[in-house]
Amino acid sequence: MRRLFLFLGKGGVGKTTSSVSLSYFLADKGYKVFLFSVDPAHNLSDVTGVDLGKKRNVYKGLDALEVDVSGYVEKFLKDTIRKMKKLYKQLSIAGIDSMIDSMKLSPGMEETAVLYAIQELVEIESGNYDYLVVDTPPTGLTLRILALPKLNLDWINVLRMWRLKILSRRRMVAGIKEDAFGRDVPLEEAEDKVLGELGEHSRKMRMMWDLFADPVRCKKMLVVNQDKLSVEEGRRIKNSLKGLGMDLSFVILNKWSTSEALDVKEAFGGLRLFEVPFISGKSQLDREDLLKLASGWAPEVLS
Repeated sequence: MRRLFLFLGKGGVGKTTSSVSLSYFLADKGYKVFLFSVDPAHNLSDVTGVDLGKKRNVYKGLDALEVDVSGYVEKFLKDTIRKMKKLYKQLSIAGIDSMIDSMKLSPGMEETAVLYAIQELVEIESGNYDYLVVDTPPTGLTLRILALPKLNLDWINVLRMWRLKILSRRRMVAGIKEDAFGRDVPLEEAEDKVLGELGEHSRKMRMMWDLFADPVRCKKMLVVNQDKLSVEEGRRIKNSLKGLGMDLSFVILNKWSTSEALDVKEAFGGLRLFEVPFISGKSQLDREDLLKLASGWAPEVLS
């Protein structure tokens, strides 16, 4: 994978149109491209005219997929509970399976599942494509997803520290009474499955944090319209990313009109701005329309 493109912005500004436009452009140039949506309100199928409930070829070297976010939340929970039961056998009688439905609605669960969906797809597909393009959810959810790897790494470090203390105490007790623990209770780091799981989660989160924070490998494309709400949302995205140590790569001014009085450019000084005009008289843009829209800005985002 040469690069990952993330399209950010509030709902309805044209993130899906922009991500599909770039994907068509790259495929038209002969690149292999994987476009996927992690927005629960999927629009990729509508824009491409192809049912993307599973990965399908859309155009030349372009494959696309709409990730089943709710299904992935359930899968993530079931996999997590299965691992917990394996690590802590006493939980098998705790009726934890019955908690899945309520856990699906727990704060942060959707963001975590989407992050792991992105991580899984990047790890599986990065060797198969030149570019990966992601159509993201609206602002709040996307920003939390971008922040999660670093937050998870911090928590994993704390959990690892406490786990090492537990193993140290076990060894002290075993030194006094050799048969104090059962045969299956680990005493050393290399034997401990909990540390193994923490290490695997740490690897995945480190992979995603390094990718998200890399301004060369991960381009963050902000899409805004020429209206106050969209611009203010875009400004918050810019400032929030700055707080994470990340920067926007480009700003796409979608449905741009020079007749509008609002000065959008002033809000994003110092960033490369691309003006994408509004195509009137069409309720649905076809592939040629989308390729035409991308031709004015897509070549520059590859540099």
